[in-house]
Amino acid sequence: MSLRNLPPSERAFATFVILALAAFLAGGLAFTTRQERAGRAQAPAAQPRLMAVLEGVMAPNTSPAEAAVFRTWVQGGATREGFAPVEAIVTNNCASCHGPGGQFPRLTSYEDLRPLALEEASEGLFATLGARGLHLIGFPLVFLVAAFGYLRRTDWKGQTILTGGCAVAVIFDAGQWWLRQGHPGHAWAAWTGLIVLSVAFLVLTGVVLADLWRGPSEGKR
Repeated sequence: MSLRNLPPSERAFATFVILALAAFLAGGLAFTTRQERAGRAQAPAAQPRLMAVLEGVMAPNTSPAEAAVFRTWVQGGATREGFAPVEAIVTNNCASCHGPGGQFPRLTSYEDLRPLALEEASEGLFATLGARGLHLIGFPLVFLVAAFGYLRRTDWKGQTILTGGCAVAVIFDAGQWWLRQGHPGHAWAAWTGLIVLSVAFLVLTGVVLADLWRGPSEGKR
């Protein structure tokens, strides 16, 4: 079995899919990297994502007085020392949905909220998915489609090893993101996840594209 035996139109489509998946992965990793840096920033963004949410989709559930408390905290640098008034509001109003075990992402602690206070509000696919959706759903789906849709159909002898390596990369990235929620520090884990995902997909992409275009298979000669 080899992707080289596909008609040219199907090989062109397969190439487009692989490159589109690579572009999505690169964009998602860039987005999550910016979020990691925002979590370690020292100054609030000009248009903080936290305030954009509170004054946007969450406006019906947030009183003007409560929004003012959040804004004061954000404008003051989102410090731990000034978090007490915000924590009181979160405990009373938000913990039922955003606490551990809730139906929405956990946003109850200082470590959860500070990155949102320092991150610039943005729109688009990656902002809609968020870090949680990318690490737990988006990135795994990229590798699933690429590995089972194309890599397993190549005649490269190391495809099983590479598939296993991709699985390890995805599991490590999702696991490190999940375990670091609510726990500051351990930036090395985020960067390691970024590196292993990038390397794994670069190798996968190279193998698939080589199998698609390096020449006719023995059976076609």
